[in-house]
Amino acid sequence: MSDRYCVYNGKKYKIKKKNDKYIITSRVRKEDFINYIDVLGNEHSELFMKIVNANEVDIIYNEDILIKYKDKYFHLFADKVSRNAVLADSYMIWTNSEQLAQEYIFEKKEQFVFIKYITRKEIGAVKIVKTPVLDFKDIEQSEEIIEGDALDSWLSELI
Repeated sequence: MSDRYCVYNGKKYKIKKKNDKYIITSRVRKEDFINYIDVLGNEHSELFMKIVNANEVDIIYNEDILIKYKDKYFHLFADKVSRNAVLADSYMIWTNSEQLAQEYIFEKKEQFVFIKYITRKEIGAVKIVKTPVLDFKDIEQSEEIIEGDALDSWLSELI
């Protein structure tokens, strides 16, 4: 499942809906943000949150990340690039197409799931697909393609 994000005051944040409100989170303390409180009521000092209404954000969208391997875009396993993947220089891509799996030498993990580990050198580009949801679902989907030095910079920001 893809992660859900919003744009609030010109910056990207993770967002989730709780009742009629939205909770945006940040790993960096921002003005008007408080320590994050989880569903059990525990307060976290390394994560911060702010409760907002839908009309306070510019957009809410799901974000899917695809990796270009050779000449084809593949889904990234777990739908996001993790810090550990960047540090280990190991990215797991997958397909449900047996034909593509054979053509690109993927390993069968389970029925209709074929995986392959690749390194940064094998990544041609990253495609970020943003699909507006909820109150913003009528806005058109957008894509951003990151490659070359910009991709190296984007990956280094995840560490």
